[in-house]
Amino acid sequence: MSSGWYLQEMETFFQQWDEKIHDPDLKAILELYNIKQYLDARMRLTAWTEEQFIQYQERCKEIPPILGRYFSKVSNENLQELCEQIDMIYLGDFWQLICDYKVYKRISPEVLARVLEAKRYVVWSVLRYKELVLTFGQVITEHLMRNPGTAEELLSQFLEAHRNRKPVYFPAEFTPKMREQVLWHYVDREDANLNYLQLLEYSQSSPELPISDKLKLQARRRKETLQEKLFAGGPGFSYGVEVTFKSIPDGSAEEVYREKDHVYSYAYSKEWLQENLDYPTLLNNFIYLFKYVDLCFRCTFVSQQAELSPLESVMGVHGKQDYPMGTHFRTKKMRTSLQMVAYCRELQQLNIQIEDIFHWFFETYLKEEFHAEGFIYTPPSPSTTYFEKCKLLASAIDGVLKQYRLFCEDGQIDRELLEISSGHIVFQDVPSTVPNKYGYACSPMLQREMDLLFSDQSMMAYTEKTKSKYHTLPQLLMAEDMKKEDFKYYQQGNLDWLIERGSIQIDADGYLRINRTRTAVLGDLFYNEVVCPNHYDKNLHDQGDTLFAAGDMYYESTLFSKPEQDYLNYVLNRSKFTNGLDLRNKYIHDTCPLDKETQAGDYIELLKIMVLTIIKINEEFCLGNP
Repeated sequence: MSSGWYLQEMETFFQQWDEKIHDPDLKAILELYNIKQYLDARMRLTAWTEEQFIQYQERCKEIPPILGRYFSKVSNENLQELCEQIDMIYLGDFWQLICDYKVYKRISPEVLARVLEAKRYVVWSVLRYKELVLTFGQVITEHLMRNPGTAEELLSQFLEAHRNRKPVYFPAEFTPKMREQVLWHYVDREDANLNYLQLLEYSQSSPELPISDKLKLQARRRKETLQEKLFAGGPGFSYGVEVTFKSIPDGSAEEVYREKDHVYSYAYSKEWLQENLDYPTLLNNFIYLFKYVDLCFRCTFVSQQAELSPLESVMGVHGKQDYPMGTHFRTKKMRTSLQMVAYCRELQQLNIQIEDIFHWFFETYLKEEFHAEGFIYTPPSPSTTYFEKCKLLASAIDGVLKQYRLFCEDGQIDRELLEISSGHIVFQDVPSTVPNKYGYACSPMLQREMDLLFSDQSMMAYTEKTKSKYHTLPQLLMAEDMKKEDFKYYQQGNLDWLIERGSIQIDADGYLRINRTRTAVLGDLFYNEVVCPNHYDKNLHDQGDTLFAAGDMYYESTLFSKPEQDYLNYVLNRSKFTNGLDLRNKYIHDTCPLDKETQAGDYIELLKIMVLTIIKINEEFCLGNP
């Protein structure tokens, strides 16, 4: 409910106070309860005088006795009738008062059962109050088994990600076996929701909500059937990516967005590739041609929170442990995967296997360039099936990371020690030899500062003078001469705070100016979720140290940054994300799909990870050997 609107309604209520409280009906009682909540929280209209506010607070002291008298008369005889009168916005307040005044002790299970059956959405409010659930567990359980909304409420409570959702208490009588039974019935329903079926497909079983593999499979099959029906009439909105190698004699690359079919088209020069077949250049193509990493050697195809639109963040059903995927992420995934497919085909036509380049990097380049001996990488033969390639490559990724970890720790690779090392690689534990390699935000103050400056939800970039011309406050202040009075009063408090933080400065003429060094670092951190001080110039590096000294940022030294670690966990396992591809475990344990096309796609994903690993290891050696 809008607090401003409700405060105005409160003022009207106080003006009619005597009339309202003389013989209050249920609506007036629930309004009184909300008035007390607002005033106890010291919420008020700016137009109220202090005397007026104190007067309202005095009136507020009369409310508890009024509520007590009213609810002392609520019983089996009138509960169902009262429930028929409640506006949806007050439903939770009503049951809160039922608990506060112990009315539930006078209510019989039979009456509550009739209330729940009369309006089936009432149970979702009842479940938020532990006293009601403990008192009426059997009645609530019997109702939940019949209520068509129970399955989605179970999935929402135990699997779905929420922001500030009130807890729900399911009765102990509603056993885990019953809950799974409800889910089985839901999967077979014609009106099953695709989003919840997908949530169920990628879920993890728990004692509170057991979900068998058979149930997950049934959810997947049902989802696929519904998708076929849904898209039978056409694909709706579509977008895509295409990647080609063609004749471009000057060696340039072409990047075009075709608005008519929403396709990003990338074309690369066959001539340039044929003239530059040395292995260092072929690997560098992933950096400078395909842009697998940015100028700070951060992976560019990870999911980033700043790339999610407001609609993508709130629409749909998202699991508590889902890897976030929006349109930007899917487009980047398509681009980098198709680049790898096209590149491998071109190289094969030139009698070069991509994994032979990997072999050269580990066993020749590292030894000759950095005297790093002992790295082993064994490429598969060209005739190896995709299934075998995936199995070997998934294992090889683990192997080279274990080798690198030993090299970091001991300065050499002890083969015998490597051979007895049986544990899985944990990506966050793979070290770096570079001090303070990555910087991360760690204070709510810094997060607020970045949100005000860069978030698409911030109102700081809009002014009457410039309207919506600029997307962020730094863009606005770098392009326009603005003074504090050019902003609305509700923006000026944030401006003062940003001035205190040092992001904004006021020049001698009273104009607002952006602190470019500070906002450059904050923008980098906001959009990428990690900064790389070793790739900064001195001014930016010093600014990072200032943030660290203030407790706004902390440093870590690992091979992969946190966004990269999350991406690797998403692709290779399900240790962190329930919707992970789990490629390493699927191929190592022979539980992968038998479809050849799927295996070929998985191989491309694993190749991308090996390329990223090579780029990150090479960066380590280069930074350590300036």
